[in-house]
Amino acid sequence: MDIQARSSYIRRKDMDSVLNCLVTDSLGPGEFCDRFVKTARERFGFDYGIALRSPMIALDAALGSLGLVPGDAVALSALSQAWVHKVLIAKGLLPVWLDVDQASASLNQASFERLASTPVKALYLAEPWGIMPDPEHLSELGIPIIEDATYSIGSISGEHKAGFLGTFTIIGLEHASSITAGGGALLYAPGRRDSQALRNSTDSLVAEERMSDVNAALALSQIKDLEKFIVKRRELSDLYAQSLARAHRRPLAPACEGESASFGCVVVLESAVKDVRAYAKKKDVNTVMAFDDTCAAAGMVPEGSCPLAASLVNRSVAFPLNQRIGKTAAQKIAKVLATLP
Repeated sequence: MDIQARSSYIRRKDMDSVLNCLVTDSLGPGEFCDRFVKTARERFGFDYGIALRSPMIALDAALGSLGLVPGDAVALSALSQAWVHKVLIAKGLLPVWLDVDQASASLNQASFERLASTPVKALYLAEPWGIMPDPEHLSELGIPIIEDATYSIGSISGEHKAGFLGTFTIIGLEHASSITAGGGALLYAPGRRDSQALRNSTDSLVAEERMSDVNAALALSQIKDLEKFIVKRRELSDLYAQSLARAHRRPLAPACEGESASFGCVVVLESAVKDVRAYAKKKDVNTVMAFDDTCAAAGMVPEGSCPLAASLVNRSVAFPLNQRIGKTAAQKIAKVLATLP
């Protein structure tokens, strides 16, 4: 059986949690949704949060909480997921595209300099494959930040934790996320200062915009073991790094020191992308192009405006790294990484 590069991890205890919800015959937003938000608040330490039906609804709500109006400019990485651009355009907002660093896929120095000189009303901060940017650069911007910590939650840089770098935070709960609910998102305000604005703007949301109890039941079970997931992924990450070193390659990694959530293993190739993927497939190891779901890959970014991001789209291959990978599969993947053509 192929070892999938993007995979959710659903256990028997997760199924039991969902079954407990199903037998209540009450599947809309309710008790399980409230319990999930309460548990998330206890574990992450944010001030106020709400569980919503999708990341797109969460971003729309966050932008509304900032009081943005049509014509306002919002900065975002060219490696943000394509759905982010759709939300911005639907609200009449103007995207300001930012390029990235080739070694980390985070915003590069030129992008921070552009933010300092370009009038934007907010920054959507993507952290692709769980890689945090340097928090020191962010503190100097002086603009609201909507951080997407879907894949980075659990990462730490110095005194800074992923999910606490901005005004509002989104944690997507879709398939193959750090925490999966099969769909949905958690939106929260890290600090008390911004929580009232978020509370006021989301009070008018209707039931169809809030997460259902079925999804929340799955997320509730998963979030309780998030720390275990991260420990397992870090062990795999260390094993893979040793294998890649033998192949004289390095995965994408944060530019700043700290503890990574080790969400994925992305290798940037100089050439022979097809050969590498074919070799892995022959060994029953599934790979994906790491940034095939991004704005840059979807042609939303003006040609030539973010050349480094465009290069990463064509050269970055993701290998399986998730908590469902057992010892035998991990050894197989490590062997493939050590012998890449």
